[in-house]
Amino acid sequence: MSSATLTARRNQNLYRQPAALKLGPTSATFVVIACISVLALLYLNQVTKTSVFGYKVSDLENQKKAIMLQNRTLSADSARLASIESTKTSSVASNMVPVGQVSYVK
Repeated sequence: MSSATLTARRNQNLYRQPAALKLGPTSATFVVIACISVLALLYLNQVTKTSVFGYKVSDLENQKKAIMLQNRTLSADSARLASIESTKTSSVASNMVPVGQVSYVK
């Protein structure tokens, strides 16, 4: 082997190779349609996930409103019951005398 042959063999990757995949117009159209379909399905998947999260957020907000309403109701009941207990144990209430027989004047 001569040095010129070795040089040519070493530099084989410098030459352009013919394309391994050749598509005709029908095949290219099919590939483009398939790519668009895949992208459309990915988009629809993302939109569906977003709407599902929207429903979950709406449901959680409704639960929050119901719990806050229940909290307000329980706070009012707690204040009412605390006032009854404080009235019973107050010094004014302990100085009161129970009423016996009530008579009305006619």
